[in-house]
Amino acid sequence: MSASPDLTSTAKLPIWPVLIATTATQSFTTLSSMSMSAIAPDAAQGLGLPASLVGYQVGIVYVGAMLSSLIGGAMVHRFGPARSSQIALWLAACGCASSALFGLPGVLLGAVVIGLGYGFTNPSASMLISRSATGGRTNLIFSIKQCGVPFGGMLAGLLLPPITLLLDWRAALLTCALICLLWSMALQFYRRRWDDQRQPGAALFADPLEGVRLIWNHRILRWLAWGSLAYTAVQLSLTGFLVTYLVTEIGMSLVVAGGVLAVVQICGAVGRLSWGWVADRLQSGLRAMILNGAIAIPASFAVAAIAPDWPMLAVWLTAGLFGFCAVGWNGVFMAVIARQAPPGAIGHATSGVLFLTFAGVLAGPSALSLLHEQADISYATGYMLMAGVTFIGILCLIAARPSVLRRARPN
Repeated sequence: MSASPDLTSTAKLPIWPVLIATTATQSFTTLSSMSMSAIAPDAAQGLGLPASLVGYQVGIVYVGAMLSSLIGGAMVHRFGPARSSQIALWLAACGCASSALFGLPGVLLGAVVIGLGYGFTNPSASMLISRSATGGRTNLIFSIKQCGVPFGGMLAGLLLPPITLLLDWRAALLTCALICLLWSMALQFYRRRWDDQRQPGAALFADPLEGVRLIWNHRILRWLAWGSLAYTAVQLSLTGFLVTYLVTEIGMSLVVAGGVLAVVQICGAVGRLSWGWVADRLQSGLRAMILNGAIAIPASFAVAAIAPDWPMLAVWLTAGLFGFCAVGWNGVFMAVIARQAPPGAIGHATSGVLFLTFAGVLAGPSALSLLHEQADISYATGYMLMAGVTFIGILCLIAARPSVLRRARPN
């Protein structure tokens, strides 16, 4: 495996512009990736399909993300993290537009294109944050950045259902495309400074499996990747089906169910900050993630127990607790990966781990869709099954924990 230059060795970048830019980029690409989930009942009706098939759309998004994650590290080296972030936003915009304008084929193609963009965001962000002055708050800084995921989901839940009811589901998707394009223009202001170490001659496809081999030969990263596969399967099953579950099985309206999704994402954002703080206090991201999973297991059973006669406050608290854990773990995880990556290989390590992480997104919602359609398993039962998946993830993290504690570098 060819050595990657150490792009973190020069003067530190100021953290706040980097943090704002990376968080916003994560938010808007997440908004695009979750757009169909937030409007699934209406979009499915418009396409003449059952709403449960949204799980396959989510899975297709992350097929694209898996593919682009293979070259995410090389993309950052060749174009720089700012340009790579712009490319991610352009792809997300194109995917949303395709989904809105070209019927079912456009939705399928658009899902892949959105995923291709989504896979480029984390290697770029990890490189930029690693070049920034974090002041010993690595877990918290990565958690703040990863708040872009629940913030994007919150936008999806609050913004897209009203647009769908006021206009239609296609207008909601085109709104996502416009937001991504506008933010990509804003990133141009930082490009010259942040892409100063790019290598225009670096190959993109010379060794697309470099990141995967890197983590496979690195015991800590390998177990972390398997753990993230399980945790991500649970996260995307929660957020991908919540609106459909609440509308079809609990009897809520689309707007009210979208509001619950927004609550879940808000609690996920709070969770990311909280778990980052906990990890810094414990001085161990692995301990924080294991504790996270231990709380998520009973929370998944609680969401499965939601009934039509529950007061909305109880629904918000129950779904919010699950979101606090199931959406809140990712920032700590990204910080652990950045610390455990070999010197000069943060981009490749992040890309390699995310290949398996995105595989969890493909497996979780797709499996839940298949069980619902073929085995007539309710969404409530599916959420109970997610408790078992979380437990498997905990076992993977425990397998990594002794090595991590011995070899972890200080923040």
